[in-house]
Amino acid sequence: MSNIIDIDLYNALDIMSAEKVVREHVLKNHDNNLWWPNTIDDYKIRLLVAGLSTRVSYNMIQKYISVVDSFSSYKYDEIRKMADDDLLKIISVLGLATARISYIRSMIDFIDTYPVEIQNCASDELIELISRKVKGASYKVAQCCVLYMKGYYCGIMPVDSGMKDLLLPCIGFCIKRGSIGHEAARRDLEEIVKALDLRPLINKNGYSDLLTVPPGRPLTWWAHLVLIYFKRAFCNKHKPELCPLYINHLKIKCSCKK
Repeated sequence: MSNIIDIDLYNALDIMSAEKVVREHVLKNHDNNLWWPNTIDDYKIRLLVAGLSTRVSYNMIQKYISVVDSFSSYKYDEIRKMADDDLLKIISVLGLATARISYIRSMIDFIDTYPVEIQNCASDELIELISRKVKGASYKVAQCCVLYMKGYYCGIMPVDSGMKDLLLPCIGFCIKRGSIGHEAARRDLEEIVKALDLRPLINKNGYSDLLTVPPGRPLTWWAHLVLIYFKRAFCNKHKPELCPLYINHLKIKCSCKK
């Protein structure tokens, strides 16, 4: 574990998960995520959908859900054979249509080229492979792809730009610059969470009777949702005086060299 031994993530998650707005969104997205729904079974469709979720703001969620419902009504081979104009009719309301179609085409090529690797690669290796081989799939997109493909509690905790640039540095993480910063932060974050027993927080902060949590596994998915929705509710406002972490005077010794 490198440069992260002084991070008091347990107490940070305690404060964050106790917030009503955070709890509401975690409960709404834990068992069947609005962005990556459990209703899709085919891992190939999941890999395609994971890329569609990028750059979709929360106020677009209903449009996004409609697109995913339409997109996932087709079988993989049907999507594979679609003309760009037909794909455009499905995804155009999300914007950035050219980039999204490019991602879909590139991911299809990846799925068809690396079928064995997709099934057998360890998560870290698959994230690296997707980030290198799929157009439009940076590390943060590749992380989402692997999480959605393997399931919520596979151990992957995607790190988006807001987490990397705002929340994680605030609670003591040393963040590398550039795209690799997403991947380095993910690995550090997962290492800490997998070493923690977070079930007391599930009970304490009102989640235990309302979520389907697998027994005997680290609570990576729950922790990921807490971080993401705390970031959206508080960090994105850029008002530290309203931040529960700031208000509660959570003392974390940052390991970054000044």
